[in-house]
Amino acid sequence: MKRSMAGVTALVFSFALAPEAFAQSAEHSGRHGDGHTQMHDIYKLWTPPLNPNTSCCDNSDCRPTRAFVDNEGHWRAWNGVLWLQVPQDRVLPPNHAGDGRSHLCEKEQFIFCFAPGEIRG
Repeated sequence: MKRSMAGVTALVFSFALAPEAFAQSAEHSGRHGDGHTQMHDIYKLWTPPLNPNTSCCDNSDCRPTRAFVDNEGHWRAWNGVLWLQVPQDRVLPPNHAGDGRSHLCEKEQFIFCFAPGEIRG
């Protein structure tokens, strides 16, 4: 019994000491709201490549995310629940945000804009 209580105490202690580690992982979760406020000033300037008179951002739909290129050459972006195929006409230039991360502007599986992170090979 003492051994299992020690493990629980160590786990609780590690959560208390490193909250920034858990917050950082949420920034790449792809979920709505995670990481949006840190980048809002940049997002509000983004426009879809084929529609420069509109905005990619409605104050809640853009956020950092994970992404990859699938076997057919299409970008896939994580929205926190699903890997969405990004329409080619919604892809902004690589590292458009300037922070090396991929970013997704999406609501209810409709992608307004997607900015791939730095391309690594």
